[in-house]
Amino acid sequence: MSQYRTLSQQLITELEEIVGSEHLVTALAIPGKYGYDAGTQSGRHYLPEAVLYPADASEVAAIVKVANREKIPVTPRGGGTGLAGGAVAVYGGILLDLSRMNRIIHIDREEKYLIAQAAVPTIEIQKIAYQHGLMYAGDPCSSDDCVIGGNIATNAGGNLAVKYGVTADQIYELEVVTPQGELVTLGGRLKKNSTGYGLVKVIAGSEGTLGIITQATVKLQPLAPLIINYVAVFPSLSAALSAVNAILDNELSDVISLELMDSRTVLALERYRQELLLQGHKGDTLIIQIEAQDQNELQLKHQRLTGILSTSGYTAFFEADGPRIWQARRMWGKANQAENAVSVSEDIVVPVNSVLPFIESFQKLISSAGFDFRIAGHAGDGNLHLRIMPNSVALAEWENALAVFRKKLYDEVYRLGGRLSGEHGIGVKRKTYLAGLINPVELGLMKALKRAFDPNDILNPGKVFDFD
Repeated sequence: MSQYRTLSQQLITELEEIVGSEHLVTALAIPGKYGYDAGTQSGRHYLPEAVLYPADASEVAAIVKVANREKIPVTPRGGGTGLAGGAVAVYGGILLDLSRMNRIIHIDREEKYLIAQAAVPTIEIQKIAYQHGLMYAGDPCSSDDCVIGGNIATNAGGNLAVKYGVTADQIYELEVVTPQGELVTLGGRLKKNSTGYGLVKVIAGSEGTLGIITQATVKLQPLAPLIINYVAVFPSLSAALSAVNAILDNELSDVISLELMDSRTVLALERYRQELLLQGHKGDTLIIQIEAQDQNELQLKHQRLTGILSTSGYTAFFEADGPRIWQARRMWGKANQAENAVSVSEDIVVPVNSVLPFIESFQKLISSAGFDFRIAGHAGDGNLHLRIMPNSVALAEWENALAVFRKKLYDEVYRLGGRLSGEHGIGVKRKTYLAGLINPVELGLMKALKRAFDPNDILNPGKVFDFD
């Protein structure tokens, strides 16, 4: 893009002085993995002119200050596990790999908070919280690989969102580098705060386009003494989703997770892991997690849950081994990829009471297109992860047929009051589709916000939307 400058040798030397020559690579030395993320490996790759590995927030700020002065695009990157192309350098320039910023700074058991640098793996936050008798409620299914900064940048949801909310709901404070290279702390470790605009939740979900997250102070929850996982198996997706509605309609059910896997996803997982997950049963499956303070509360919740499910038509219901069933749930994408080399993923979200009608429409659209599908979704909060495969459609016709299908799929999502992404973000992957679906006034407000934060458009340009 003509508005951006390329990196001269003089600028590379200036950047080396910030991070050290051993923490900067250019040209052919740049590893190919930086041209894509987990969701765009099979598509077009975008390599930066340089990859820098800053040690701390002050180095990030110094780099961005140079980039803003010289109008060099900057792309922040955490774990590279994104599924929308949010961490690829569409316009070249500088890619900031934050992997060196991976320290947990502090955990406070009494006040229930933790301070972590941006590249701390989410699973490490969960582990250290657990060791202190606490829980970090941000639990995306990529938690084995993703990092906290990326979770915040996409406002990831995850398995516990049905009770505890999404990542933005777990944040007290953010340390952020602005597009001008200034370092600022937003928010506060407070129960409530009406002091001006809520900029923490503006940054959360902005996909690195408004600021670079370098550190976060996250809320921790008391860890319940008893956490129980159940599996319920159903003869159809409709039956499973009717059970979801019944559970959520009962205010006393108090589940913390409600996850859906269709029957063929479960079978693929069993083949991939070479083990039975449903004790020999087959069908569309819900993973249901509850927590309790003691055995009396657990018994009451168990009785309430079985009572709700008694009229749902399930074919099996049993307590599951938690680590085993959740590890399998997190591996659903790998299992399906192993058997389907060609597929695309979707991350749609609809109102919870519209999940059942959406699935019914989705199945009709799939059948009409001649495609195949798999589902593993957060049924309790309306966020469905879909894998769509060509099935009987010839690969030569796949791309065109997929474009027609997506138009119909997204129209149905928006008709039901839904949106394109529940937690993966727009990135570069869904940018064109968003432009055709979003209200122009809403898009105008987003663009005005981006211009106010980043008038030179250097921070992660080419994501979410394009300027005219």
